[in-house]
Amino acid sequence: MTTALTMIRVIPTTNAIRPPIAHSWSISILLALAMMLASAAPGALASQTWLVGPERKLKTPSAAAQVAAHGDTVEIDAATYVNDYAVWHQDNLTLRGAGGMARLHSNGLIPNGKGIWIINGNNTVIENLAFSGAAVQATNGAGIRHQGGDLTLRNTYFHHNEFSVLTGPNPKANIAVFDSRFWHQQRPARFSHGIYIGTVGSFTISGSHFQGTDQGHQIKSRALENRILYNRIEDGDSGNSSRLIDLPNCGFSIIMGNDMHQGSYTSNTDAIGYGAELCPGRDERQRTLYVINNTLINEAPAATLARNHHGSHVIMLNNLIYGRGQFLAGKGSVKGNLRLPLQTLRAGPENTMRSWRPGPGSAAIDAAAAPPADDQALVPNREFLAPTGTTPRRRAGPLDIGAREYAGEGVRGED
Repeated sequence: MTTALTMIRVIPTTNAIRPPIAHSWSISILLALAMMLASAAPGALASQTWLVGPERKLKTPSAAAQVAAHGDTVEIDAATYVNDYAVWHQDNLTLRGAGGMARLHSNGLIPNGKGIWIINGNNTVIENLAFSGAAVQATNGAGIRHQGGDLTLRNTYFHHNEFSVLTGPNPKANIAVFDSRFWHQQRPARFSHGIYIGTVGSFTISGSHFQGTDQGHQIKSRALENRILYNRIEDGDSGNSSRLIDLPNCGFSIIMGNDMHQGSYTSNTDAIGYGAELCPGRDERQRTLYVINNTLINEAPAATLARNHHGSHVIMLNNLIYGRGQFLAGKGSVKGNLRLPLQTLRAGPENTMRSWRPGPGSAAIDAAAAPPADDQALVPNREFLAPTGTTPRRRAGPLDIGAREYAGEGVRGED
């Protein structure tokens, strides 16, 4: 790696007279520069991009983990890397698939006992990568085991792992996930979770798709703040997950604009749980939950959209349930919500079995109530866009109830 500093070699001429004071100053300057470089913050020096791939000098991501420095970028060619495990200690890293999605697959027990990748650094960005097959002796193997600081995931895909992402406690860390898929996390003889976030400072997830989580919760988070926005979280026809969203230790939370589906085989008819394991150390703000403009399709015999276990402050606003169910169990405010018969649900496009978008004449159209104190942060402005991502929520008048706007007579829109 080269730096902006260029070494200058001074070759003395024969019998040249060098003023001792100037020579002393030269040494002092060089020493000062050396000390500045040695004490520079990680990432302050020029960063480098490392190329990884079957035809590259660095054949595997784990080889790049041995040479990358703080602030570097690692670009991994779109290929499948089998049983290649890496620990990333560096800060300010960007790790991305190049030319498509790079796939990291494990087909045996992971030797480190934790995950395909272990993230120990701060401010790590991971993009265009897939993780599958993660398993360890203790049956808590993860595609990514997070033990560091801030972590951002974009366009990632986790499937058929014991866990997708498993994080440790770090109240200073912020976890953000965008436009990613979490499918079929499962472990032998025990429940799994679609994603499991520990006690971190904040957790944000948007534009992502969950399905097929076995017995456990699709999303579980102990974060001090949670923003779960514009995702699709579904059991599917044969799904047997527990809660769709579980926030066992409360946390200031906004759950807004999500497409949700609870199947007939669910092991827990509460779609959202709040404070089920109490809320130790949480202040009043961190005991507040907003559930706004979500659509739940319930095919189970019963359902509760949100259960407030702890007596915290819960606001249920402008949610739509298709099928049986109640909006809130426990203390809270319920306003502007609507329940419609399952039979009124429209069929979805060819690649889906259901539509979350209201049809012509629906009672949800233009019927939403105003948010508390007219807070625009509590007004949905986007919708989930399959297969992952979001798109602007296009209103043709007052806000509709539920996760999606009516698209107009004869117009289906994205379902």
